[in-house]
Amino acid sequence: MNAFIKIISAALLTLTASSQANDLTLTTKKGFELKASYYQSNKTSDRGVLLLHQCNYNRSMYNDIGQQLSEKGVHALSLDFRGFGESANDEFNVEEVQALPREERRAAWQKMSKYWPSDVQLAYDHLKSKMSDKGIIGVVGASCGGSQAITLAEKNPVNVIGFFSSGQRKENIARYTKTLADKPTLIIASEKDTGTYESAQKLFTASTNTNSKFIAYKGTAHGYPLLDSDTQLASYMVSWLDSHLVN
Repeated sequence: MNAFIKIISAALLTLTASSQANDLTLTTKKGFELKASYYQSNKTSDRGVLLLHQCNYNRSMYNDIGQQLSEKGVHALSLDFRGFGESANDEFNVEEVQALPREERRAAWQKMSKYWPSDVQLAYDHLKSKMSDKGIIGVVGASCGGSQAITLAEKNPVNVIGFFSSGQRKENIARYTKTLADKPTLIIASEKDTGTYESAQKLFTASTNTNSKFIAYKGTAHGYPLLDSDTQLASYMVSWLDSHLVN
């Protein structure tokens, strides 16, 4: 985890967007309880989007997007990663991890994040269960959520991908290039969010799908603050996902 990422207090995570989400508890095989918000499509639908938050927020960052997707006839599910939001407990709590000395923090982070791929898979399977066998799913990953999106899409049918201020290491860009570059991809980054922006350029260059889109912003805003500063961004993301979630 990058050193500059800081955990925002719970009070700051109380977002104002209205939401008609159903709160869910997804239980792993070993009994760990993961919290998620499910935005049910307003009509019978075989389309869905899995929303993965950045590592200084929680699932509530997608309240507005999830609601808008449901109104477009798209099921949406936003998951709290293990250790974040309401998926934190005495064993896994990101705020406690952040308070540890550097070496201990790294080990604790790895212990916690190693579960994320299987946790995300559980969320994907739940979303998939809301549709028929012909269901199609997209995944959006903000910041650290982008690497989880890649891992999920390598192993499951995923029709579209979104990288929202999601900087990727060289090996992850190579993974995307090898198996996922043909999928419509939405990439969003700020020009002065340096590492993330450079990664975004590489991902967009690697994409071979003519429907892929790169949205660049001035400044340094990373992830959720872009939704705050550009009130049209959420609607654009929803429109793009709606347009490209097709067989």
